[in-house]
Amino acid sequence: MLLENRTAIVYGAAGALGGAVTRAFAREGATVYLAGRHLDRVEMLAKEITAEGGRAYAHQVDALDQESVDEHAALVAELAGGIDVSFNAVGLDHVQGVPLRELDLDDFLMPMNTFVRTQFLTSTAAARRMVEQRSGAIVILSTSAARAPMPSGGFGVACAGIESLSRELAGEVGQFGVRVVCLRPDAIPESVRHGSYVRDTWRRAAEANGATLEDMLAAKPGMPDPLLGRAVTLADVAGTAVYLASDLSSGLTGSITTVGCGVLVD
Repeated sequence: MLLENRTAIVYGAAGALGGAVTRAFAREGATVYLAGRHLDRVEMLAKEITAEGGRAYAHQVDALDQESVDEHAALVAELAGGIDVSFNAVGLDHVQGVPLRELDLDDFLMPMNTFVRTQFLTSTAAARRMVEQRSGAIVILSTSAARAPMPSGGFGVACAGIESLSRELAGEVGQFGVRVVCLRPDAIPESVRHGSYVRDTWRRAAEANGATLEDMLAAKPGMPDPLLGRAVTLADVAGTAVYLASDLSSGLTGSITTVGCGVLVD
Protein backbone atom coordinates (compact mmCIF):
# COMPACT_ATOMS: atom_id res chain seq x y z
CA MET A 1 0.00 0.00 0.00
CA LEU A 2 2.53 2.55 -1.20
CA LEU A 3 -0.03 5.36 -1.47
CA GLU A 4 -2.12 4.68 1.63
CA ASN A 5 -3.78 7.81 3.03
CA ARG A 6 -2.81 9.81 -0.07
CA THR A 7 -5.16 11.90 -2.20
CA ALA A 8 -4.48 11.72 -5.93
CA ILE A 9 -5.99 13.50 -8.91
CA VAL A 10 -5.74 11.76 -12.29
CA TYR A 11 -6.68 13.83 -15.31
CA GLY A 12 -7.75 11.94 -18.41
CA ALA A 13 -8.62 9.09 -16.06
CA ALA A 14 -10.95 7.33 -18.48
CA GLY A 15 -8.33 6.82 -21.18
CA ALA A 16 -6.20 3.72 -21.59
CA LEU A 17 -3.17 5.06 -19.71
CA GLY A 18 -5.15 7.22 -17.30
CA GLY A 19 -7.33 4.25 -16.38
CA ALA A 20 -4.33 2.01 -15.78
CA VAL A 21 -2.68 4.59 -13.52
CA THR A 22 -5.94 5.31 -11.69
CA ARG A 23 -6.46 1.63 -10.90
CA ALA A 24 -2.84 1.26 -9.79
CA PHE A 25 -3.10 4.27 -7.47
CA ALA A 26 -6.32 2.91 -5.96
CA ARG A 27 -4.82 -0.57 -5.45
CA GLU A 28 -1.96 1.05 -3.56
CA GLY A 29 -4.37 2.73 -1.15
CA ALA A 30 -4.85 6.21 -2.60
CA THR A 31 -8.17 7.99 -2.66
CA VAL A 32 -8.41 8.87 -6.32
CA TYR A 33 -10.29 11.76 -7.86
CA LEU A 34 -10.98 10.95 -11.50
CA ALA A 35 -11.10 13.98 -13.77
CA GLY A 36 -12.33 13.77 -17.35
CA ARG A 37 -14.27 15.59 -20.04
CA HIS A 38 -16.91 12.87 -20.22
CA LEU A 39 -18.52 12.38 -16.81
CA ASP A 40 -20.18 9.08 -17.69
CA ARG A 41 -16.84 7.45 -18.49
CA VAL A 42 -15.06 8.53 -15.32
CA GLU A 43 -18.14 7.62 -13.26
CA MET A 44 -18.07 4.12 -14.71
CA LEU A 45 -14.42 3.68 -13.76
CA ALA A 46 -15.02 5.09 -10.28
CA LYS A 47 -17.79 2.56 -9.74
CA GLU A 48 -15.48 -0.28 -10.83
CA ILE A 49 -12.79 0.82 -8.41
CA THR A 50 -15.27 1.23 -5.57
CA ALA A 51 -16.71 -2.22 -6.25
CA GLU A 52 -13.19 -3.64 -5.87
CA GLY A 53 -12.78 -1.98 -2.48
CA GLY A 54 -11.02 1.20 -3.56
CA ARG A 55 -11.95 4.83 -3.01
CA ALA A 56 -12.68 6.84 -6.13
CA TYR A 57 -14.73 9.90 -7.03
CA ALA A 58 -15.55 11.14 -10.52
CA HIS A 59 -15.71 14.76 -11.68
CA GLN A 60 -16.17 16.42 -15.04
CA VAL A 61 -13.15 18.62 -15.75
CA ASP A 62 -11.88 20.31 -18.89
CA ALA A 63 -8.12 19.99 -18.40
CA LEU A 64 -7.49 22.56 -21.14
CA ASP A 65 -9.47 25.24 -19.28
CA GLN A 66 -7.75 27.07 -16.41
CA GLU A 67 -10.94 27.91 -14.53
CA SER A 68 -12.19 24.32 -14.70
CA VAL A 69 -8.84 22.95 -13.48
CA ASP A 70 -8.49 25.50 -10.67
CA GLU A 71 -12.03 25.02 -9.42
CA HIS A 72 -11.62 21.26 -9.35
CA ALA A 73 -8.26 21.41 -7.55
CA ALA A 74 -9.78 23.73 -4.95
CA LEU A 75 -12.73 21.36 -4.51
CA VAL A 76 -10.52 18.30 -4.03
CA ALA A 77 -8.27 20.16 -1.58
CA GLU A 78 -11.34 21.19 0.40
CA LEU A 79 -12.95 17.73 0.38
CA ALA A 80 -9.79 15.76 1.11
CA GLY A 81 -7.82 18.29 3.13
CA GLY A 82 -5.11 18.55 0.48
CA ILE A 83 -3.68 17.08 -2.72
CA ASP A 84 -0.79 14.61 -2.43
CA VAL A 85 -0.40 13.40 -6.02
CA SER A 86 -1.21 14.88 -9.43
CA PHE A 87 -0.98 12.92 -12.67
CA ASN A 88 -2.12 14.10 -16.10
CA ALA A 89 -2.74 11.48 -18.81
CA VAL A 90 -4.82 13.71 -21.10
CA GLY A 91 -4.34 12.80 -24.75
CA LEU A 92 -5.66 14.27 -27.97
CA ASP A 93 -5.44 13.32 -31.62
CA HIS A 94 -2.62 15.04 -33.49
CA VAL A 95 -0.54 14.71 -36.64
CA GLN A 96 2.53 12.48 -36.66
CA GLY A 97 4.52 10.91 -39.46
CA VAL A 98 4.71 14.05 -41.61
CA PRO A 99 8.17 15.61 -42.08
CA LEU A 100 8.50 19.05 -40.51
CA ARG A 101 9.31 20.60 -43.88
CA GLU A 102 5.89 19.45 -45.14
CA LEU A 103 3.88 20.07 -41.96
CA ASP A 104 1.21 22.75 -41.75
CA LEU A 105 1.92 25.37 -39.07
CA ASP A 106 -1.38 24.77 -37.27
CA ASP A 107 -0.68 21.04 -37.10
CA PHE A 108 2.80 21.78 -35.74
CA LEU A 109 1.49 24.14 -33.04
CA MET A 110 -1.46 21.98 -31.99
CA PRO A 111 0.51 19.73 -29.56
CA MET A 112 2.05 22.80 -27.89
CA ASN A 113 -1.37 24.40 -27.54
CA THR A 114 -2.86 21.25 -26.01
CA PHE A 115 -0.34 18.88 -24.42
CA VAL A 116 1.93 21.58 -22.99
CA ARG A 117 -1.09 23.67 -22.01
CA THR A 118 -2.83 20.94 -20.04
CA GLN A 119 0.34 19.81 -18.26
CA PHE A 120 1.05 23.42 -17.28
CA LEU A 121 -2.47 24.03 -16.01
CA THR A 122 -2.80 20.88 -13.93
CA SER A 123 0.74 20.83 -12.53
CA THR A 124 0.68 24.46 -11.44
CA ALA A 125 -2.81 24.08 -9.93
CA ALA A 126 -1.51 21.18 -7.84
CA ALA A 127 1.71 23.04 -7.02
CA ARG A 128 -0.17 25.96 -5.50
CA ARG A 129 -1.95 23.65 -3.05
CA MET A 130 1.11 21.49 -2.36
CA VAL A 131 3.32 24.50 -1.57
CA GLU A 132 0.82 25.55 1.09
CA GLN A 133 0.88 22.09 2.71
CA ARG A 134 4.65 21.69 2.21
CA SER A 135 4.39 18.27 0.53
CA GLY A 136 3.24 16.48 -2.61
CA ALA A 137 4.33 14.79 -5.81
CA ILE A 138 3.50 16.03 -9.30
CA VAL A 139 4.06 13.43 -12.00
CA ILE A 140 4.24 15.10 -15.42
CA LEU A 141 3.80 12.95 -18.53
CA SER A 142 6.06 13.18 -21.56
CA THR A 143 6.93 10.50 -24.14
CA SER A 144 10.04 9.19 -25.88
CA ALA A 145 9.15 11.45 -28.82
CA ALA A 146 11.03 14.15 -26.91
CA ARG A 147 14.27 12.34 -27.72
CA ALA A 148 13.54 10.29 -30.83
CA PRO A 149 14.74 11.54 -34.26
CA MET A 150 11.52 10.64 -36.01
CA PRO A 151 8.76 12.55 -37.83
CA SER A 152 6.49 13.20 -34.85
CA GLY A 153 5.58 16.70 -35.99
CA GLY A 154 5.01 19.15 -33.18
CA PHE A 155 4.42 16.32 -30.70
CA GLY A 156 8.10 15.64 -30.09
CA VAL A 157 8.75 19.35 -29.63
CA ALA A 158 5.82 19.56 -27.21
CA CYS A 159 7.14 16.62 -25.20
CA ALA A 160 10.54 18.30 -24.95
CA GLY A 161 8.76 21.41 -23.70
CA ILE A 162 6.88 19.37 -21.11
CA GLU A 163 10.16 17.96 -19.84
CA SER A 164 11.57 21.48 -19.55
CA LEU A 165 8.41 22.50 -17.69
CA SER A 166 8.92 19.69 -15.18
CA ARG A 167 12.50 20.76 -14.45
CA GLU A 168 11.63 24.43 -14.05
CA LEU A 169 8.66 23.72 -11.79
CA ALA A 170 10.78 21.33 -9.71
CA GLY A 171 13.29 24.14 -9.20
CA GLU A 172 10.55 26.45 -7.94
CA VAL A 173 8.77 24.16 -5.48
CA GLY A 174 11.52 21.91 -4.17
CA GLN A 175 12.26 24.26 -1.26
CA PHE A 176 8.69 23.69 -0.09
CA GLY A 177 9.00 19.91 0.03
CA VAL A 178 7.16 19.37 -3.26
CA ARG A 179 8.59 16.96 -5.85
CA VAL A 180 8.09 17.22 -9.61
CA VAL A 181 9.09 14.23 -11.70
CA CYS A 182 8.59 13.50 -15.39
CA LEU A 183 7.51 10.10 -16.66
CA ARG A 184 8.66 9.40 -20.23
CA PRO A 185 7.14 6.19 -21.69
CA ASP A 186 7.81 4.87 -25.15
CA ALA A 187 4.83 4.18 -27.42
CA ILE A 188 2.41 1.66 -25.90
CA PRO A 189 0.84 -0.63 -28.54
CA GLU A 190 -1.62 -1.92 -25.95
CA SER A 191 -3.22 1.52 -25.73
CA VAL A 192 -4.10 1.37 -29.43
CA ARG A 193 -6.14 -1.74 -28.83
CA HIS A 194 -8.31 0.16 -26.36
CA GLY A 195 -9.86 1.98 -29.30
CA SER A 196 -8.65 5.43 -28.30
CA TYR A 197 -7.53 8.34 -30.49
CA VAL A 198 -4.09 6.71 -30.46
CA ARG A 199 -5.23 4.28 -33.15
CA ASP A 200 -5.71 7.06 -35.71
CA THR A 201 -2.39 8.68 -34.78
CA TRP A 202 -0.52 5.39 -35.19
CA ARG A 203 -2.34 4.55 -38.41
CA ARG A 204 -1.31 7.83 -40.05
CA ALA A 205 2.27 7.43 -38.84
CA ALA A 206 2.36 3.90 -40.24
CA GLU A 207 1.03 5.04 -43.61
CA ALA A 208 3.70 7.75 -43.74
CA ASN A 209 6.28 4.98 -43.32
CA GLY A 210 4.69 2.88 -46.07
CA ALA A 211 3.36 0.36 -43.56
CA THR A 212 0.02 -0.71 -42.11
CA LEU A 213 -1.17 -0.19 -38.55
CA GLU A 214 -0.75 -3.91 -37.93
CA ASP A 215 2.86 -3.73 -39.14
CA MET A 216 3.58 -0.84 -36.84
CA LEU A 217 1.99 -2.53 -33.84
CA ALA A 218 4.12 -5.59 -34.44
CA ALA A 219 7.46 -4.02 -35.24
CA LYS A 220 7.32 -0.20 -35.31
CA PRO A 221 9.22 0.22 -38.61
CA GLY A 222 12.19 2.54 -38.48
CA MET A 223 12.57 2.36 -34.72
CA PRO A 224 15.34 0.48 -32.88
CA ASP A 225 14.48 -2.80 -31.21
CA PRO A 226 14.00 -2.47 -27.42
CA LEU A 227 16.79 -4.06 -25.39
CA LEU A 228 14.22 -6.15 -23.54
CA GLY A 229 12.78 -7.41 -26.82
CA ARG A 230 9.25 -6.26 -26.13
CA ALA A 231 7.10 -3.16 -26.18
CA VAL A 232 6.09 -1.10 -23.17
CA THR A 233 2.79 -2.07 -21.51
CA LEU A 234 0.23 -0.05 -19.62
CA ALA A 235 1.20 -1.97 -16.48
CA ASP A 236 4.84 -0.91 -16.95
CA VAL A 237 3.89 2.75 -16.98
CA ALA A 238 1.30 2.51 -14.20
CA GLY A 239 3.76 0.73 -11.92
CA THR A 240 6.38 3.38 -12.51
CA ALA A 241 3.83 6.12 -11.86
CA VAL A 242 3.07 4.53 -8.47
CA TYR A 243 6.77 4.44 -7.64
CA LEU A 244 7.31 8.08 -8.63
CA ALA A 245 4.29 9.20 -6.61
CA SER A 246 5.31 7.24 -3.51
CA ASP A 247 7.87 7.81 -0.77
CA LEU A 248 10.07 5.16 -2.38
CA SER A 249 11.20 7.92 -4.76
CA SER A 250 11.39 10.62 -2.08
CA GLY A 251 14.86 11.65 -3.30
CA LEU A 252 13.76 12.21 -6.89
CA THR A 253 12.75 15.59 -8.25
CA GLY A 254 13.52 17.44 -11.45
CA SER A 255 14.29 14.07 -13.03
CA ILE A 256 12.97 12.21 -16.07
CA THR A 257 12.24 8.49 -15.86
CA THR A 258 12.15 6.66 -19.20
CA VAL A 259 9.96 3.57 -19.45
CA GLY A 260 10.98 2.23 -22.84
CA CYS A 261 12.17 -1.35 -22.37
CA GLY A 262 15.55 -0.09 -23.57
CA VAL A 263 14.54 1.90 -26.65
CA LEU A 264 16.36 4.92 -25.24
CA VAL A 265 19.56 4.43 -23.27
CA ASP A 266 20.82 7.29 -21.08
